[in-house]
Amino acid sequence: MLAGYREMLATSTDPATRARSRPRRAEPAIPQALRAMLATVDRTTLAGRRDAAALLLGYACAARVSELSALDITDVRETPDGLLVGLYRRKLKRHDEVAVPYGADPATCPVRAVRALTAALAEVSRPGGPLFVRVDRHGHLASPLTRRGRPIGDPAGRLSAEALADVVTRIAAAAGLEGRWRGHSLRRGFATAARRAGADLERIGRHGGWADGSTALLGYIEEADRWSDNPVTGL
Repeated sequence: MLAGYREMLATSTDPATRARSRPRRAEPAIPQALRAMLATVDRTTLAGRRDAAALLLGYACAARVSELSALDITDVRETPDGLLVGLYRRKLKRHDEVAVPYGADPATCPVRAVRALTAALAEVSRPGGPLFVRVDRHGHLASPLTRRGRPIGDPAGRLSAEALADVVTRIAAAAGLEGRWRGHSLRRGFATAARRAGADLERIGRHGGWADGSTALLGYIEEADRWSDNPVTGL
Protein backbone atom coordinates (compact mmCIF):
# COMPACT_ATOMS: atom_id res chain seq x y z
CA MET A 1 0.00 0.00 0.00
CA LEU A 2 2.81 2.40 0.87
CA ALA A 3 4.66 1.54 -2.34
CA GLY A 4 1.50 2.28 -4.33
CA TYR A 5 1.05 5.61 -2.57
CA ARG A 6 4.68 6.51 -3.26
CA GLU A 7 4.21 5.71 -6.95
CA MET A 8 1.07 7.84 -7.06
CA LEU A 9 3.03 10.79 -5.70
CA ALA A 10 5.99 10.19 -8.04
CA THR A 11 3.83 10.04 -11.18
CA SER A 12 1.67 13.03 -10.32
CA THR A 13 1.55 15.93 -12.80
CA ASP A 14 1.91 18.39 -9.90
CA PRO A 15 5.64 19.17 -9.25
CA ALA A 16 4.99 19.84 -5.56
CA THR A 17 3.31 16.46 -5.20
CA ARG A 18 6.14 14.68 -7.03
CA ALA A 19 8.65 16.31 -4.71
CA ARG A 20 6.94 14.66 -1.74
CA SER A 21 7.87 11.22 -3.11
CA ARG A 22 11.60 11.94 -2.93
CA PRO A 23 13.57 11.24 0.25
CA ARG A 24 14.56 14.38 2.21
CA ARG A 25 18.22 13.95 3.03
CA ALA A 26 20.54 16.26 4.90
CA GLU A 27 23.27 17.90 2.85
CA PRO A 28 26.72 16.32 3.43
CA ALA A 29 29.14 18.53 5.37
CA ILE A 30 32.15 17.80 3.17
CA PRO A 31 35.40 19.64 4.07
CA GLN A 32 34.70 22.63 1.81
CA ALA A 33 31.31 23.21 3.45
CA LEU A 34 32.71 22.59 6.92
CA ARG A 35 35.40 25.25 6.40
CA ALA A 36 32.77 27.75 5.26
CA MET A 37 30.70 27.02 8.36
CA LEU A 38 33.67 27.34 10.72
CA ALA A 39 34.60 30.69 9.16
CA THR A 40 31.40 32.18 10.61
CA VAL A 41 32.07 31.00 14.18
CA ASP A 42 33.57 33.43 16.73
CA ARG A 43 35.95 31.17 18.64
CA THR A 44 36.84 33.83 21.17
CA THR A 45 33.53 33.13 22.92
CA LEU A 46 32.43 30.11 24.94
CA ALA A 47 29.50 29.47 22.60
CA GLY A 48 31.79 29.73 19.57
CA ARG A 49 34.29 27.26 21.01
CA ARG A 50 31.44 24.88 21.80
CA ASP A 51 29.99 25.14 18.29
CA ALA A 52 33.38 24.65 16.58
CA ALA A 53 34.15 21.62 18.73
CA ALA A 54 30.69 20.15 18.03
CA LEU A 55 31.12 20.53 14.27
CA LEU A 56 34.63 19.12 14.13
CA LEU A 57 34.21 16.32 16.66
CA GLY A 58 30.86 15.30 15.19
CA TYR A 59 32.44 15.16 11.74
CA ALA A 60 35.63 13.36 12.80
CA CYS A 61 33.69 10.71 14.77
CA ALA A 62 30.85 10.45 12.23
CA ALA A 63 28.66 10.85 15.31
CA ARG A 64 24.92 11.16 15.51
CA VAL A 65 23.82 14.28 17.40
CA SER A 66 22.33 12.05 20.11
CA GLU A 67 25.79 10.53 20.60
CA LEU A 68 27.43 13.96 20.75
CA SER A 69 24.86 15.20 23.23
CA ALA A 70 25.57 12.28 25.57
CA LEU A 71 29.32 13.02 25.77
CA ASP A 72 30.82 14.08 29.09
CA ILE A 73 34.18 15.80 29.39
CA THR A 74 35.62 12.59 30.86
CA ASP A 75 34.58 10.66 27.73
CA VAL A 76 37.18 12.54 25.68
CA ARG A 77 40.81 11.75 26.44
CA GLU A 78 43.77 13.44 24.76
CA THR A 79 46.81 11.33 23.88
CA PRO A 80 50.06 12.17 22.04
CA ASP A 81 48.43 10.98 18.80
CA GLY A 82 45.06 12.70 19.19
CA LEU A 83 41.76 12.07 20.96
CA LEU A 84 40.17 8.86 22.15
CA VAL A 85 36.44 9.47 22.29
CA GLY A 86 34.15 7.10 24.17
CA LEU A 87 30.86 7.02 22.25
CA TYR A 88 27.81 4.90 22.90
CA ARG A 89 26.49 3.85 19.50
CA ARG A 90 22.80 3.68 20.28
CA LYS A 91 21.69 1.84 17.15
CA LEU A 92 24.34 -0.84 17.66
CA LYS A 93 23.84 -0.96 21.45
CA ARG A 94 27.57 -0.86 22.11
CA HIS A 95 30.35 1.40 23.38
CA ASP A 96 33.05 2.44 20.90
CA GLU A 97 36.36 4.19 21.49
CA VAL A 98 36.93 6.30 18.40
CA ALA A 99 40.43 7.51 17.56
CA VAL A 100 40.56 11.09 16.25
CA PRO A 101 44.02 12.20 15.05
CA TYR A 102 45.32 15.76 14.92
CA GLY A 103 44.33 17.76 11.86
CA ALA A 104 46.99 19.22 9.56
CA ASP A 105 45.29 22.64 9.68
CA PRO A 106 44.82 24.08 13.21
CA ALA A 107 41.62 25.81 12.08
CA THR A 108 39.95 22.49 11.31
CA CYS A 109 41.68 20.30 13.90
CA PRO A 110 39.13 18.54 16.14
CA VAL A 111 41.75 17.88 18.84
CA ARG A 112 42.62 21.56 19.21
CA ALA A 113 38.94 22.56 19.08
CA VAL A 114 38.01 20.19 21.92
CA ARG A 115 41.04 21.31 23.91
CA ALA A 116 39.98 24.95 23.55
CA LEU A 117 36.44 24.09 24.68
CA THR A 118 37.50 22.14 27.76
CA ALA A 119 39.93 24.91 28.73
CA ALA A 120 37.11 27.48 28.44
CA LEU A 121 34.82 25.30 30.56
CA ALA A 122 37.53 24.93 33.21
CA GLU A 123 37.84 28.73 33.36
CA VAL A 124 34.17 28.96 34.37
CA SER A 125 34.57 26.23 36.99
CA ARG A 126 33.20 23.38 34.87
CA PRO A 127 36.02 20.78 34.78
CA GLY A 128 33.49 17.92 34.56
CA GLY A 129 29.97 17.17 33.41
CA PRO A 130 28.59 17.48 29.86
CA LEU A 131 30.98 18.45 27.08
CA PHE A 132 28.38 20.43 25.15
CA VAL A 133 26.36 22.77 27.37
CA ARG A 134 23.86 25.58 26.98
CA VAL A 135 25.28 29.11 26.82
CA ASP A 136 23.14 32.23 27.21
CA ARG A 137 23.22 35.29 24.93
CA HIS A 138 25.70 37.00 27.28
CA GLY A 139 28.23 34.21 26.83
CA HIS A 140 27.71 32.65 30.25
CA LEU A 141 26.66 29.15 31.19
CA ALA A 142 22.88 29.18 30.99
CA SER A 143 20.81 28.85 34.15
CA PRO A 144 18.72 25.69 34.65
CA LEU A 145 15.45 25.72 32.73
CA THR A 146 12.20 25.82 34.64
CA ARG A 147 8.53 25.69 33.72
CA ARG A 148 5.99 26.95 36.27
CA GLY A 149 8.67 26.82 38.91
CA ARG A 150 9.65 23.22 38.21
CA PRO A 151 13.03 22.26 36.66
CA ILE A 152 12.95 20.85 33.12
CA GLY A 153 15.64 19.57 30.83
CA ASP A 154 19.07 18.46 31.98
CA PRO A 155 19.98 20.09 35.30
CA ALA A 156 23.65 20.15 34.29
CA GLY A 157 22.83 22.26 31.21
CA ARG A 158 23.56 19.54 28.68
CA LEU A 159 22.57 20.44 25.12
CA SER A 160 19.92 18.12 23.73
CA ALA A 161 20.35 16.33 20.43
CA GLU A 162 17.75 18.65 18.89
CA ALA A 163 19.68 21.71 20.09
CA LEU A 164 22.91 20.39 18.57
CA ALA A 165 21.12 19.77 15.28
CA ASP A 166 19.89 23.37 15.42
CA VAL A 167 23.51 24.52 15.87
CA VAL A 168 24.42 22.89 12.54
CA THR A 169 21.38 24.40 10.82
CA ARG A 170 22.07 27.88 12.20
CA ILE A 171 25.76 27.91 11.24
CA ALA A 172 25.07 26.56 7.74
CA ALA A 173 22.55 29.37 7.24
CA ALA A 174 25.10 31.93 8.45
CA ALA A 175 27.59 30.53 5.93
CA GLY A 176 25.03 30.95 3.12
CA LEU A 177 24.86 27.23 2.35
CA GLU A 178 21.77 26.09 0.46
CA GLY A 179 19.85 22.90 1.06
CA ARG A 180 18.76 20.99 4.16
CA TRP A 181 21.39 21.13 6.88
CA ARG A 182 20.86 19.12 10.05
CA GLY A 183 22.93 17.25 12.59
CA HIS A 184 23.14 14.26 10.24
CA SER A 185 25.04 16.45 7.77
CA LEU A 186 28.22 15.83 9.79
CA ARG A 187 27.85 12.04 9.69
CA ARG A 188 26.95 11.98 6.03
CA GLY A 189 29.76 14.41 5.18
CA PHE A 190 32.32 12.16 6.86
CA ALA A 191 31.23 9.10 4.86
CA THR A 192 31.23 11.06 1.59
CA ALA A 193 34.62 12.69 2.12
CA ALA A 194 36.27 9.53 3.46
CA ARG A 195 35.16 7.57 0.41
CA ARG A 196 36.35 10.27 -1.97
CA ALA A 197 39.72 10.17 -0.20
CA GLY A 198 39.95 6.45 -0.96
CA ALA A 199 39.05 4.99 2.45
CA ASP A 200 37.87 1.40 2.50
CA LEU A 201 34.14 0.81 3.00
CA GLU A 202 34.72 -1.48 5.98
CA ARG A 203 37.00 1.04 7.71
CA ILE A 204 34.48 3.85 7.15
CA GLY A 205 31.69 1.72 8.60
CA ARG A 206 33.61 0.63 11.68
CA HIS A 207 34.87 4.13 12.44
CA GLY A 208 31.40 5.64 12.10
CA GLY A 209 29.51 2.93 13.94
CA TRP A 210 27.48 1.66 10.99
CA ALA A 211 26.26 -1.92 11.10
CA ASP A 212 27.89 -4.30 8.62
CA GLY A 213 26.02 -4.08 5.32
CA SER A 214 24.26 -0.87 6.32
CA THR A 215 22.05 0.30 3.44
CA ALA A 216 22.34 3.90 4.66
CA LEU A 217 26.14 3.80 4.43
CA LEU A 218 26.00 2.09 1.03
CA GLY A 219 23.76 4.92 -0.16
CA TYR A 220 26.31 7.52 0.94
CA ILE A 221 29.11 5.57 -0.75
CA GLU A 222 27.17 5.34 -4.01
CA GLU A 223 26.65 9.10 -3.96
CA ALA A 224 30.35 9.69 -3.30
CA ASP A 225 31.31 7.36 -6.17
CA ARG A 226 28.79 8.50 -8.76
CA TRP A 227 31.30 10.76 -10.54
CA SER A 228 34.65 9.14 -9.72
CA ASP A 229 33.39 5.61 -10.45
CA ASN A 230 30.65 6.37 -12.97
CA PRO A 231 29.89 3.38 -15.26
CA VAL A 232 29.11 5.74 -18.16
CA THR A 233 32.66 7.11 -18.20
CA GLY A 234 34.60 5.69 -21.16
CA LEU A 235 31.66 4.08 -22.92
